[in-house]
Amino acid sequence: MKTWKAERLFDLTMQLGEGPLWDKKEQALYWVDIPEGRVWRHGFADHGHATVALDESVGMCALARDGGLVAALEDSIVLVKDGARHVLAGNVEQDKPNNRFNDGKCDAVGRLLAGTMDRDGKKGQGSLYVLEEGRELRKLAGDITVSNGIGWSPDNKAMYYADTPSGFLWRYDYDLETGTIANRTALIDYTKEEGNFDGLCVDSEGMLWVAHWGGFQISRWDPETGRKIGKVEVPAPLVTSCCFGGQELDTLYITTARGWDEAQIAQYPLAGSLFAVKPGVKGMEMARFGAPGK
Repeated sequence: MKTWKAERLFDLTMQLGEGPLWDKKEQALYWVDIPEGRVWRHGFADHGHATVALDESVGMCALARDGGLVAALEDSIVLVKDGARHVLAGNVEQDKPNNRFNDGKCDAVGRLLAGTMDRDGKKGQGSLYVLEEGRELRKLAGDITVSNGIGWSPDNKAMYYADTPSGFLWRYDYDLETGTIANRTALIDYTKEEGNFDGLCVDSEGMLWVAHWGGFQISRWDPETGRKIGKVEVPAPLVTSCCFGGQELDTLYITTARGWDEAQIAQYPLAGSLFAVKPGVKGMEMARFGAPGK
């Protein structure tokens, strides 16, 4: 099993950093700080940071094909563009006021998949939704506890999904034409791993890279065999997600959380930082939200 060590990217600390997103056109990295309600951007051309405050928790963001950012807030999905906020789906899960959006990603044709969770982690209160431009929000799956990492195989026939407390990374058959899922299968049992599975991404070889919340690592898995084939050591316990970026899509960017345990924060001062590593493989360009063909 190959092992790599991640290095701190720059001197910024997030309470709960999540959802890294690479903009290949602008050579920029985006991510969110969920409880702070902020979307962050780092431009690698000018090495400058920028942040947008959305005034409520923000579970994820995605780039839009027509410009701007799509963000999943507490109970809505919005397009943030030219300083304005446009609601794409609002008042989601009004019957569950303690729920919020947590993580999500766009599929290859521009649909946004985003899931919810109860703020206190109450079992089975969350759902997974899909949003297509110009259409109503549609539920894909229910009985979710902590909706987390999403990714697709290079041929888009399989979707990988983490409901963190379940102990399994799930595989679904994915119909890219209709944006529907079927045949849920328990792909990886991580109950004996360090920490629990959180966010994830897929490389160009079809291997899975998964963050370990409480496990100090990103792990690499072969979905055909279910075997762990690599590990990126991260000097922070609460590893939340990862994505590939850089000019050649050969750098793995990693988000972490500072957390709320003061003793743990003192012991691991780099917790909440962003990290990077070049593992010798490439990722795939991240899709943008919008109607197909745009």
